[in-house]
Amino acid sequence: MSPRLNWGYLSEWRNRSHGDASVPTDLGRIWQVAAESLDLVVEPIERFELAGTLNGHPGHVRSDEAKLPFPKIFALAVASCTAAEPLASNSLATAASALLAWARVYTATGNPIDEWFFLPLLDAIDLVAGSLQPDDEALLMRWVATFLISGDRFYSRLASQNTARTNNWMARRLVIRAIAATVSGDGDARASTPALLREFVDRNFVPGPDGVRDGRTFDFVQRDALEYHVTALHPLIEITLFGPDLVDEGVRSALLGGLNFLMPYVRGDRQHIEFAHTTIAFDRERRDDGNPVFQLAPWDPRRARVLLRLARATFPQIWSWTDDLVDAAYDPRTKLLAAIFGEPLRKREWTTE
Repeated sequence: MSPRLNWGYLSEWRNRSHGDASVPTDLGRIWQVAAESLDLVVEPIERFELAGTLNGHPGHVRSDEAKLPFPKIFALAVASCTAAEPLASNSLATAASALLAWARVYTATGNPIDEWFFLPLLDAIDLVAGSLQPDDEALLMRWVATFLISGDRFYSRLASQNTARTNNWMARRLVIRAIAATVSGDGDARASTPALLREFVDRNFVPGPDGVRDGRTFDFVQRDALEYHVTALHPLIEITLFGPDLVDEGVRSALLGGLNFLMPYVRGDRQHIEFAHTTIAFDRERRDDGNPVFQLAPWDPRRARVLLRLARATFPQIWSWTDDLVDAAYDPRTKLLAAIFGEPLRKREWTTE
């Protein structure tokens, strides 16, 4: 099978070599990561314990360690379908081994806070599945589908007034659902996603003090933190990249409003003291535990760098106030996505190292 997600310009750079001038630096960096990861050994675990645990909790530490190889697996998958031989075949073998190992051990729970981190693996499966033996492809497709099924089951058990239907939990659930439905070929689930997005956006973007919607999210109000405003937007921006047909103009308009809400804080015109009036007790627990993100301090605009770098690909309206963010100081996946979903003729969008 061919990849089912939207991969932008990636297909134009298949089977190129490092010496090809048409290959962007960001793809070359992915190949480098893949070449350095051919001996990758993964140690899958049966569940993640990130949601509701402090950073030092043994399950949290174990989960963080287990997901460290995910960016490398993604890079291997990209190289498997873009790089010249022998890197392509070697990358495919290593990526397939890692993905199959995870599919045989990890059972999806549907908790979006934990499973948001599996997105690079779901992306990777979309790229490699069609090059595998039928039994291996089928195993991976079944595993991808479990993220969709378990997520729907998780949410079916939540009360209608549960804020996990309104805040960033739902945003993460929706991107997992959109990616999993697309990759696994579940047409019905995919067809239901736009309506779920519209409903969520209507709940998540709330009026400001004057009663007018100004781009602020429920997350910003609930946590009194731009950190969580960014957290709510990021998953939705990834849907605009990988599944642009799932995002209608109303949702796009709301997302643009959410991005623009950040503008005065990114430019330094305004400051916001994070979590000063959060309604969530766990935020205060993490502050007391020494987590630097949750301290009572002005929001650092660098916390929005990845969100805004990706958003530039589909929202040119924000270019004027985010140009300073276009640099080489990003992880390889972010740089690649910004490149393949951007406009290659805009040379200033290519990063250099």
